[in-house]
Amino acid sequence: MTALLVFGVIALVVGSFVWLTNRGSQGDPNARRWGFIGSGVAVVVIVASLIFGSFATVPAGHRGVVIRFSAVTGRILDEGLQTKLPFLESVVKMSVQTQKYEADSSAVTNDLQDVSTTIALNWRLDPSMAAEVYRTLGLDFINRIAAPAIQETIKQVTSKFNAEDLILRRDEVKNAIAESLSTRLAERGIITEMLSITNFEFSATFTAAIEAKVAAEQAVLEAQNRLESVKVEAQQREEQARGEANARIAQAEGEAEYIRVVTEAQVAANKAIAGSLTPEVLQYILLDRLGEDIKVIVIPSGQGLDLVLPEIIP
Repeated sequence: MTALLVFGVIALVVGSFVWLTNRGSQGDPNARRWGFIGSGVAVVVIVASLIFGSFATVPAGHRGVVIRFSAVTGRILDEGLQTKLPFLESVVKMSVQTQKYEADSSAVTNDLQDVSTTIALNWRLDPSMAAEVYRTLGLDFINRIAAPAIQETIKQVTSKFNAEDLILRRDEVKNAIAESLSTRLAERGIITEMLSITNFEFSATFTAAIEAKVAAEQAVLEAQNRLESVKVEAQQREEQARGEANARIAQAEGEAEYIRVVTEAQVAANKAIAGSLTPEVLQYILLDRLGEDIKVIVIPSGQGLDLVLPEIIP
């Protein structure tokens, strides 16, 4: 717009000069006419440049910092079409959207181990402090503030933990770094939305020691698992043997009970038929149970057996 205004002023001066120099009866009518037309066009150009120079457009996700004669006025424009003093004020657009910043840092742990850390920071500019940030830091404010703040914060927090704790207590370490860094950046108009530790890298010696320790712990765990497996198998065998013993005891008790019942039944039966067993009946039973091929029977004397042998018909 400034170039358009300068062009309009020059065109107005030239057109006015041509028109004035050709005024009167001695002047060139054509030159006078073109001078008049040029002056009119110059006036239109000047007015248009003044009108357009009075507006500024701020994109979505940005704020406009108003500058007057290279000085920050403190006025901050919101998104959209805004007004300003033409040619006296300019607008610097600053993003307030969430952005990502990554930084690498080297530090020493509490047990004097070297560690390299990679930090990923999601941040955005505080809209209310855009003018102050531009006045004190300029457009490259994130590198001027975040880089040294991250380095110092990581060194400060890391020195409070042992190297092994950086792995085992990762969330606690991240929260400590995020809390300290958020406080420092907020003082300079930078809002921390999220911080992530994307990498912890230790020295080769310490890494080898950690791997050896992990391998030893895994070996101990495997031995414990095997011991537990042996205990479980022994318990299973014990339970199985106890079950088999109980089964045998139950079987023996069942057989004994069977024998007892049968014996009692037999005794009862014997008692029931004892009165009916006369010598003649016993003799009949004896003879009935002899085989057909029996020819000779030897009966000891004094047994009280007087057999009545059946008559043998020739």
